[in-house]
Amino acid sequence: MKTKFLFIIGLLSSYLVFGQDSLRMFRLKTQFIAFTPLKNEIEKVNGLTVGLGFDSRYAPNTQSNFQKVNGLNLDINPLGFLIWMFYDPSRIAFKEAYLQVNGINISAAGYVRGVNHNGVSLSMYNYGNTMNGMLVSAITTDIEKGNGVLISGLGISAKELKGLSISIFNDANTLKGMQIGFHNKATTGKGLQIGIVNKSDKLRGLQIGFWNKNGKRKLPLVNWNFKAKK
Repeated sequence: MKTKFLFIIGLLSSYLVFGQDSLRMFRLKTQFIAFTPLKNEIEKVNGLTVGLGFDSRYAPNTQSNFQKVNGLNLDINPLGFLIWMFYDPSRIAFKEAYLQVNGINISAAGYVRGVNHNGVSLSMYNYGNTMNGMLVSAITTDIEKGNGVLISGLGISAKELKGLSISIFNDANTLKGMQIGFHNKATTGKGLQIGIVNKSDKLRGLQIGFWNKNGKRKLPLVNWNFKAKK
């Protein structure tokens, strides 16, 4: 009888410890408030993130799992301007995104490669991966894909752009939408360019500016091409 009693006590204790570990693991994986850079064991934040940003270089361990933030991110990194001066996204060996942000981002610095965003972003610069929504950067934007409205003070560069791009210098490998700025460049695409200088190799659409160049001709003021280039 005594043996059975001790066995039951031991079994209940193991269940209790297991339950506490499971609860602790859930709390670690899902947070309502978290500091950035996110700890490696956090998988999701539903609420608020505050800190230095999502650059894995600031974390003690680099990200080994995909993480997600739903809500508001406040980035108070004081080194934003220095990062912008020395960070070269073209030299980053990017493989796949490690973070998805859905909501509002307000940053004294900005995103780096490996971050996807859906929503509204206000930052000094933006070097993220896929950006969807309303994105405003004080200095530059250099991303893989952009969908929505992109506004930047100095320049916007994207491999693929669908939507509206407003900056002094706009550059897109593939454009489906509109570029407005001093110098607009699109390798290929469909849409409208409005600026002082507009250049494209295979743009199907309209160019309005002081000097316009497309795959068919060079013209001042207005240029057009509505046929696909063979």
